[in-house]
Order: sequence, then structure tokens, then C-alpha cells
Amino acid sequence: MKKEMSYLVFAGTSEGRQLAEFFQKHQIPAQFCVATAYGEELLEQTDKIWVHTGRMDEVQMQACIREMMQTGLQAVIDATHPHAVDVTVNLKRACEAAGARYIRLLRKSLDLSEYDHIVTVSSCQEAAEWLETQQGNIFLTTGLKELPEIAARITDKSRLYARVLPQPEAFTVAEDIGLQKKQLICMQGPFSRELNAAMLRETKAEFLVTKESGAAGGFADKVQAARDTKATCVVIARPTQETGDSLEEVERMILQECQNTEHTAAGTKPEITFLGIGMGAPETMTLEGFCACREADCIIGAKRMLEAVQNSLTHWSVRKKSQGEQTENDGNAAACRETESCACDGKQMVSMYLSTQIADYIREHPEYRHIVIALSGDVGFYSGAKKLKEALADYPLRFISGISSGVYFASKLQTSWDDMQLTSMHGRSLNLLDALRKSGKVFTLASDAKSIRELAAFLLSYGLTDLTMSVGTNLSYPEESITTGVPSDFAAYSVEGVSVVLLQQKNHTEPVVTHGLPDAAFIRAKVPMTKEEVRSISLSKLQLQADSVVYDVGAGTGSVSIEAACMAGRGIVYAIEQKEEAVALIGENRRKFGLSNLEIIHGKAPDAFAGLETPTHAFLGGTGGNMREIIGWLRERNPQIRIVINCIALETLAEITALLKEWEIPDVDIASVNIGKAKQLGAYHLMMGQNPVYVISFGGKSTS
Repeated sequence: MKKEMSYLVFAGTSEGRQLAEFFQKHQIPAQFCVATAYGEELLEQTDKIWVHTGRMDEVQMQACIREMMQTGLQAVIDATHPHAVDVTVNLKRACEAAGARYIRLLRKSLDLSEYDHIVTVSSCQEAAEWLETQQGNIFLTTGLKELPEIAARITDKSRLYARVLPQPEAFTVAEDIGLQKKQLICMQGPFSRELNAAMLRETKAEFLVTKESGAAGGFADKVQAARDTKATCVVIARPTQETGDSLEEVERMILQECQNTEHTAAGTKPEITFLGIGMGAPETMTLEGFCACREADCIIGAKRMLEAVQNSLTHWSVRKKSQGEQTENDGNAAACRETESCACDGKQMVSMYLSTQIADYIREHPEYRHIVIALSGDVGFYSGAKKLKEALADYPLRFISGISSGVYFASKLQTSWDDMQLTSMHGRSLNLLDALRKSGKVFTLASDAKSIRELAAFLLSYGLTDLTMSVGTNLSYPEESITTGVPSDFAAYSVEGVSVVLLQQKNHTEPVVTHGLPDAAFIRAKVPMTKEEVRSISLSKLQLQADSVVYDVGAGTGSVSIEAACMAGRGIVYAIEQKEEAVALIGENRRKFGLSNLEIIHGKAPDAFAGLETPTHAFLGGTGGNMREIIGWLRERNPQIRIVINCIALETLAEITALLKEWEIPDVDIASVNIGKAKQLGAYHLMMGQNPVYVISFGGKSTS
């Protein structure tokens, strides 16, 4: 064997089996020593993992260690049972004599004071002596090795029932101590709370005897089963108080040691699952999601997500075990039924939600092999999965869809969701009025009761009094609340919890998709307005996008602002106007057309620009003599800005062309627009010419 980094593991617990999987996954050589042939069966021997079977004394351990030190032994890992005291003592001595590093992999001890119906003893002998003074059947789960020691002190052997591993020597041992075959249960765990309870009832046991072995040994399930059946749990405490490292700490230590060696394989990164858990109630997590969580050794998510995962795991475990039957195609369900009922045992549950924080944690903990990141609802619907995918782009990723609140809410309201516009008010700018105008049926994620009251007030401020408004709060939970009415019905909404809203317009009609509203559609008064045809040409030259940030300088009645806001539904339009009468008129038109993405700025440009969002587009209809200052400010703030200017006077045109030449602005387009409108005079229609308007446009990102 060539000299390379390797490890020697003495295994006797489920952690030993997990370590074998860890070494194989990361292609790190390791020898595993197990006491019995049955233990060997549980470990898969591969090109990197080899297994030695048979008990060793101190001398044999020392010889094995020295032999492996000749071929690159890095450390000896003691993963034996907490009650295997003699093995641990011998192994420590052997390591010390051979000069090898010793690592104790130790399960965390449990606080027994948390449990009732418990009698704590220090040894098998003390347990047997106490049980001899009691009446009733005894269910032993301590193992085959301890069975003779306990049975020897129990006079009435018919009281005893023992659960042991399925080993050939089990029946011989039982026969030697006077037990009949019916008193022996040969099974391999893990054992759920329900299965433990069933065995206690079947054997009519008044006492369950177990070792305190930690959560990974199924201790909690045994204690809870004893409580369920009103049996007394006799617990043999750990013989010594040891110190050591957890499985995760040992794996992390090994990976850090191997980081700069040939053993660090490129394909050893953990598989990361983005899991949509549904609304939060156990029933809304899919079976695929449940199985992913059961396979995970680390689950990450916000506190509410982790609580929902724990509840779902418990719910599904109990449900699958109670069903009993299995169809030919129910492989996932069958796999899940084989596991323990306490699904979070042995899993690291990490409470965090920031994508960078999660990514850093995963990189700092390479010992985890299967990681689940729990996300609310569905991973594809306003989910944190988008940012997480970017942060973890160098890892193998898996996505499991969940039931989104939009789909769930639509089913509760008995309505389709294929014609709903799906939106969210969480931490983002949302133009609900634009969405309503375009689709007539809008679903949005809200927050608490306050957000519902604010939404109702907002809708009423735009005159949407007869809009159908449905609010769902705490969806899927027992306290689920669903209410339908009009906005005024929710002015005092007080049901607390995470909420969603469905808004539906009555008699909705499809809006006109092109710009060019007729002049008569606007509230006019005596304020100047960019006429319909010129406005249409100017908006075409502006080349707006759905998320544009537009400055309308010298907005007048707001006709350009109104149309721009209709076009840039995900953006925002700032109507900048210095005249009070015009400002009031723009406000009236904004309410008439229902445009919440239109903001009115009362002031003179460019001073009025202060504090506003950086513009992507600007329309100059009136500059108040500040043409140079305004264009200069806009281009300094955004060199790529697209600007369209309307002017009538030749002097203004001359000023603009001179500025464009001075600043060497390329790709300038100047159009002279002459419009004639028919006017009826008696039985005739006469064409009446309007003032020629110059439309100047330049700037913007290349569209080629």
C-alpha cells in the first residue's frame, strides 16, 4: 500500500456508518474496525473503505495502528458506543503507546431531567436489582451483550422480553439464560416512537430498559413510547463523562486537513436543495419535499420556515407509518416509512435567511453532504431562491417546487389563477393600478393587517369603491381567515398574520395598448397641453421601456406624464411643473387615470430635480429659460439618458442646435411636425393648421 493520508475508525454506532459514507464520498482512504460480522454487513467495503471484523484487545489495537502509521495514518477515530467503556480505554492506551492522534466522536448527552416516568441507574446490575423488586413484564433494549448480566438477576425469566440485533448467536445466548424464542425480538433499527409503543403493548411490558445513548440512538423515541404506554423507563446512565467532538465537527476537521492534498476531489461538494415548503402547514409540504428533508443532514431557513419543516416532518412521519399499505409505485413513501418518527434527530437546523450569510455558512461547513434550504411557498414565486442561486452557482443545485399561496388562495376562492397577474408588495415598488388596468385580476403578497388597511385606503383614494377585494390571512393554518368584500370593508381590518390579496375589477375591458389618448380624455382647464398627434410622435421618439424612470419637465396638464406612466408600468414618471394651477390639474388627471407611478414635483427645473431617482428618459416641454442648465444636469447625472424636446419658437430651436453642436452630441434627430385638424363649418370640413412643432431627440442606449 503506498503511503497516503488515511484514517482508522473503530465503529460501533450509526455515526460510524455515516463516517464510512463520508469517507467514500470524499474519496479519503479509511479502515473501519467492527466487532461483529453483522457490523461488517452494515458497512460497504469499497476501493477506499476496507473493513476489519473481530474484537481487539489493546495489543492488537496497537499493532493495527502501528501498521497503518507506516502507510500514512492521519488519526484514529473512536466512534464506538458511549457504553463501550473497555474499548475506549484500550484504544486510548494503544494510541498513546503507538504515538497516534486519538479523536473521540461522541454523541451529545441528554438532560434526563426533562423526562418523567424515568428511573436512572448507573449499571446493568443496578437496573436488574431494582427490577427484581418490581412486578410486571420487562422490555429490554440494551443489546445482546448485556442480556445475560440482567437476566441472571431476574428470578422470573418469563417477565423478560429482549430486542436485539439479528445475529446468529442471539438464539444461543437466549437459550442459555432460559429465554424462549417468543421472548426474543430480532430487529435492526431505527425504531420510531409508535413502533416502540406497539412492542411495549404487545409484550404487556410495565418497564422499558435502555441505555442513555443520545438522540442518534433513538433514546427520545423510547422514552416517549414508555410515557405513551404508561410504562416506567429504566435508564442506564453513561458510565463516564467523556469529552469529544460531534460527527459534524469530526467531518469538518478531516476536510480541513485534506484541503491541500490529493484527496480533495472536485466532485465532493454537497448537493443543495432549494425547497418550497408551501404556506407552512404540514399538509402543504409535498412528499418529495418531506423525503428531501429526511435525507438532509443540514436544513437552513428563517425561523418560521424551520418550525414549519419540523411540524411537516413529524406530520408526514406519523401519517406514513399509520397508513401501512404501499403501492407498487410508492417507493418514496416506503423509504420514508422506514425512518424514525422524530425526523429532525441528528440534523443541524440553522436559522438564517440572508443569501450571502447562507452561502458563507455552507462554504464554512464542508462536512454536510445533503443541505436543504427551506423557502416559503414555491421556489419560483417571489422567492429568495433567485439570489441564492447566484450565491451558490458553483454548487450542484436541486429545486423542489412547493404550493404557492396564489395557487392555494385561488382554489379556496374557487377561481382560476391562469388569468391572474401575480405580484408582491414585499420590499418592492408595485404599481397595482397598472396591473389592474391591464389584467383586471391581480393577486399580491401582502404583510400584516396594517398593510391590508393601507391597501384599502389607497384603492379608495383612487375611487375604486366597487372593486372586489379578497383577503386571505394565515393560509393553510388552523386560524386561516378568508374574507371577500369591497375596499371599504377592509378599512379596519384587524386579523394579524401573513396575508395575501386578490383584486378583481367588475366588467373589466382590455385597455388600448398603443399610446395616443385623445385630447378630450384629459381634464384641461386653461393650462397648455401637448396636442395628441405631437404627443404621440414625441412618445415614440422617447423609446420608453416598462421600467423607465421619466422626467416630464414643464408637464402642463400632464398629458405626456399620463401616457408615459401608462407605458412604463413598472417604472416611475416625475411630472415637474412650477405653476400651481397646472400642478393641481396634473393631480386630477392622475386620479382620473389611476396612475400610482406618477409623482408630481412642484418646482422649477433643474432645482426641482434634487433628491429624485436618476432618470433614464426626459421629455422637455417647457424649460422656463433654463435649457442649458436642465440638459447639462440630466446628461451629467446619466450620460446615457434619452431626451426628447418639443419647441415652437425658432429662437428656441436655434438655442438647442447650438448646444448640441457645442457638446458634440451625435445621432441627433430633428423632425418638423405640421398638423392640420378638420373643423366642421356648416356642411363642410375645413382643415385648420396648428403651429409647427420641432421634435428633437438624442441620446439613449444603442438598440442595435
